[in-house]
Amino acid sequence: YFQGYLEPDRGHGHCIYTQNKDGVKTISNCILSCMFDGTYTLHAYGSARADVDNYLAVDNIVYEKGPFLIGGGKPSHHIRAHRNYLYGVSMRIGYDAPENEDCELKDNLIVNGELQIKKYKTVVNENNVTLKAGDKRPPAPRIVFLPNRYDENRAHVAVFNFPKVPEVGVKMEKFLKAGDKVRLLNPKDFYGKPAWEGQAASDTLNVPTPNEFNVYVAVKGK
Repeated sequence: YFQGYLEPDRGHGHCIYTQNKDGVKTISNCILSCMFDGTYTLHAYGSARADVDNYLAVDNIVYEKGPFLIGGGKPSHHIRAHRNYLYGVSMRIGYDAPENEDCELKDNLIVNGELQIKKYKTVVNENNVTLKAGDKRPPAPRIVFLPNRYDENRAHVAVFNFPKVPEVGVKMEKFLKAGDKVRLLNPKDFYGKPAWEGQAASDTLNVPTPNEFNVYVAVKGK
């Protein structure tokens, strides 16, 4: 977050800038947000001479600014995006290659953004939800709880607070139990004052939700 720099033409410096050819490159359990127009949260991109193949983007939380792009000038193969949660950001699969091979998009939620799939021969597009700005909101909040696959004491929480309630109970089964100490941290102020800290009464934590979209890093321990 807040990386890069501003030049007269636009902002420069993406959260992730990547290319890949062989083997699966996985981008997972990230929280991504940009500060400048012209920068991308995920920029899996290259020219007509660069490979953008064999990607799996899964369980990422992306918000505020910076498109989420997988695609470039050379045809892409075997692109998968599963369970990504975007707010104020569009997901773009494919760029300006004349024709791409295959992509699989499943269970992504995009609010105040768009899903664009460009020039693919084979597309799997299942259970993706897109709500543009001004669209009618669901009556219930959408809760995202992602235990971190790399750190057993950390999890990511996002709440799409469609009904505009002050707090939402988030079940953290297998991560949290009664008596555990836990802090909810702002991803952009990780070492600052927690948004909430205390002792869990159960595996369900009441998470403050002052905005339509709320994101926290939950950390167990001291």
